[in-house]
Amino acid sequence: MSNGTDALDFAEANPARLVFSVVVGWCFTLLCAVTVIALALVTFGTCWRWLTPLELRLWGRGALAIQGVKVIYEGLEHLEGQANRVALFNHSSGLDAMIVPTLCPRAGVAVVKREVLFVPLVGVALYLMGFVLVDRGRGDRAKRTLGRAAERMKRDQMTVFIAPEGTRSRDGGLQPFKRGAFHLALASRAPIVPVVISGAYALYPRHRWTGRPGTVRVRVLPPISTDSLTVENLPAFAEEVRDLFQKTV
Repeated sequence: MSNGTDALDFAEANPARLVFSVVVGWCFTLLCAVTVIALALVTFGTCWRWLTPLELRLWGRGALAIQGVKVIYEGLEHLEGQANRVALFNHSSGLDAMIVPTLCPRAGVAVVKREVLFVPLVGVALYLMGFVLVDRGRGDRAKRTLGRAAERMKRDQMTVFIAPEGTRSRDGGLQPFKRGAFHLALASRAPIVPVVISGAYALYPRHRWTGRPGTVRVRVLPPISTDSLTVENLPAFAEEVRDLFQKTV
């Protein structure tokens, strides 16, 4: 497994590439954010179910192209249509934030840390698109936020993407799964759709300004029913799902 040194060496050996990916990437991101804000204001926020996925897929694909990253997808049929479901993805790379939006179906959003609200324009855009903003430093508040998200999921048939590890892996390995994602599935009675991302850490590890071009593989696995999920068997269920990721990643 790569420790990120190759990505650092690539950036140091290619300063022009570093400047391009960072400067052009942020300009593209801010342009998309402004567009989202303008469209939300014009439509009075009434078209998020169909407009948000289009905006997210456009940004994700553009951001990956700027990074020089190609993604090979498998199993996209498991995320088709509008449905109440929890999409779990393993989180090891800065590329994950670009990959997940490319998967976004109708009425799809993601759980992100509340601190993104302080990112100029981007925070406003994510808020207007209905992202679930979690305060990771306050457990009670995070639980209430996920509870409200569960109600939205059932009411609006939303797909919510969430990283059960909570934060990016430092070494690329799969971290322990936190319980929040599974409590969200339990409260919403939504099936879990595993999204396994392979190869992203080697291209863009944590604590790097940019990565290097390459190919990432994304496998969307069949939905896992939560009909028998209870508070009592939730820890064991979470471990079973983690084992599935471990075998697949």
